[in-house]
Amino acid sequence: MKAEPAAARDHRPIYIQVAESLRARILSGYYDDRLDGELKLVQEWKVSRRTIQQAIEILVDEGLLGRQQGAGTFINHRGVAKRYRAITSITDGIVAQGMRARYRILSSGLEPATPRGTEFFGLLAGDQVYAHRRLVLADDRPVAVVSTLLNPQVLDGLELSHLDKGLYSTLREHYGRTIVHAQDHYRPVIADAEIAGHLRLEPGTAIFFAQRRAVDQDGKPMELSDIAMIPVPLEIAISQVGADWIGKPPLTAEPWDYRVGFGDFGATP
Repeated sequence: MKAEPAAARDHRPIYIQVAESLRARILSGYYDDRLDGELKLVQEWKVSRRTIQQAIEILVDEGLLGRQQGAGTFINHRGVAKRYRAITSITDGIVAQGMRARYRILSSGLEPATPRGTEFFGLLAGDQVYAHRRLVLADDRPVAVVSTLLNPQVLDGLELSHLDKGLYSTLREHYGRTIVHAQDHYRPVIADAEIAGHLRLEPGTAIFFAQRRAVDQDGKPMELSDIAMIPVPLEIAISQVGADWIGKPPLTAEPWDYRVGFGDFGATP
């Protein structure tokens, strides 16, 4: 028996579904400044104008949209930046340090999903993933070998064999996907001969190894990356909340917060 389409199993009110789709577009940068007109949205979703208005009202209340009488509905970029912030990539870290990010593609294309990729992306046996591996340089200095797995079932027509800029900006600009949540795990490892060669280090040098699991604005598993980095100074910030005290600052969303940057790529190892 043919499986029922996912949309047909969604029993939420239509205006909620439309609001969710519009929210994803706004967060992914699909719209520059102005939302499509109500009539265009009515035609696209094949719903009533009132349904579109209800969906827009939700996003106005969330602070993602703003209305101007007689001018239309606009993206509230300040509200978007305040509520949803894209995750920093290694490219962002390099550029923020005043250096130029360059890349050398080592391999790029479809391959059978490993058990790790199958579990993370929720794939079936025999499905493929898109594997992209490249050497990242800060100015002309190799700083990292990044091996990334992506889900081609979500990224239609994915092709990165000639990618010459940041992966996150490409996912955002060409595929409407913005990485909004990531879990990173860092540990020191010993560079094998291949990684040491790419990073211009002696085999056996201690380097940092980071693993990243990231999802997009829809909560879809998007990126599974292994990052082998030169031994750079890492910036670590830890804040903890314990017992209350007189004059305490406002509590954060979590009892403790841990952040680590990609490091100072301009430093000498």
